[in-house]
Amino acid sequence: MSNREDLRPSEPIESILESDATEEVEMLDPEELQRTTSHQFPGALDIVAMALLLFISQIVVSWLCMICGLTLPDLSTIESPDIETTMSMEILKGERFAVIYPLSMLAAFIVIWLYVRLRDGKGVVARFSSKGFNPNIILSSFVWLIAAQIVIEPLLELLPDSDNAGTGRGFWACITAIGFAPLFEELICRGVVLETLRRRWGKLSSVALSSLFFGIIHMEPTVVVAAFVAGTIFGTTYLRTSSLFSTIILHSLNNAFAFALIVFGFSDMSFAELFGGGPKYYAIYTIALLICLSCCIEAYRKVYRKS
Repeated sequence: MSNREDLRPSEPIESILESDATEEVEMLDPEELQRTTSHQFPGALDIVAMALLLFISQIVVSWLCMICGLTLPDLSTIESPDIETTMSMEILKGERFAVIYPLSMLAAFIVIWLYVRLRDGKGVVARFSSKGFNPNIILSSFVWLIAAQIVIEPLLELLPDSDNAGTGRGFWACITAIGFAPLFEELICRGVVLETLRRRWGKLSSVALSSLFFGIIHMEPTVVVAAFVAGTIFGTTYLRTSSLFSTIILHSLNNAFAFALIVFGFSDMSFAELFGGGPKYYAIYTIALLICLSCCIEAYRKVYRKS
């Protein structure tokens, strides 16, 4: 045999490396490999854990505020309150709630963020961009939000009445409802929860699960359903703009609309009663239903089809 034939390799270098890599993978314990690949964050228990951390944080902060003498007034302790007493108590409630609420939500945000960091150690906490100030997207989402509230109202009437006492009355109650609540709830539900979920579950599932999380933290059955629907719209808007600015503004507009209904005495009226019922209400309901369908189609085309 010639020297040239001795120098020629019997196998290509690529095949040798490939065979070595294959042998190394086959040497791994199959059960250990399955445990490694199946342990992904976040799981279902992580979602439950984040919800529990939020509730615990609120309870602890409320308890600390109570020790410091900062408690919410209770109208049930007054035998026969008149209008003036009721309004003064509601204003006092709004002032104290404006302190308790942001403290409890800030604590919840920090605890949930730390939990995500300890469990995962990476990931985005909220996204912010100038597209979040796009008036066309915000306005169309707000119209979708109001239309959705009209559409789901017959379902809400079948559920038990809400005992939610609200945030009180007055300037500070308005600041809590329009300022603090949208900021902290969006930071937690869209900024941390949705962003954490989308890394594993994708766009549609992450919006649905974060909306369920958003609904559950409101606890009351009717509010849970309404918050779930609103959370779906908030989450879709967030994904469309890649900015938490859009959902904070949208959330503020929604709460301002609800607060205005309370101030002007329409909070106890349904949309059917507000529109006078009859053909006029059914025409408005049909228009709202068509708006919701068109917005869902647009959301699928611009957000979810690209998943």
